[in-house]
Amino acid sequence: MMDPPYYILFSTQPANSSSLGHPTIQYHYADDSPLALLPQHTDEHVLLLEYDQTSPMPTVTSTSRTLAVTGIKVEEAPGAAVAEDRHNDRMYIIEATTVLAEDKTQLSGERPSAHAVIAQFKQRKVILV
Repeated sequence: MMDPPYYILFSTQPANSSSLGHPTIQYHYADDSPLALLPQHTDEHVLLLEYDQTSPMPTVTSTSRTLAVTGIKVEEAPGAAVAEDRHNDRMYIIEATTVLAEDKTQLSGERPSAHAVIAQFKQRKVILV
């Protein structure tokens, strides 16, 4: 079986734009405290990438209330083949989207207004297109 991709990027997709970023990677083991998986700052997002050698793709989840994972893909990492260390020269791209204020009220158990539901539908439709 091939080693997993060596590089990881994340792509955030608000309504009309997309940007790539390099995450800070921290390894977490089964016997580590689960409290380490919680965000340490209000603007910090924690994404959990769980790699299983028996599965072709890892699972990715978000612990943030303002960022939702929408997918993961594997692509070529441009320029990686020139590195002296030999490893899998592909990269994971974790796709995520910001959660709107209307979504946050649903998470807290409050009932959104009809206008908020329609605005949320339109925003999600833009993301999917």
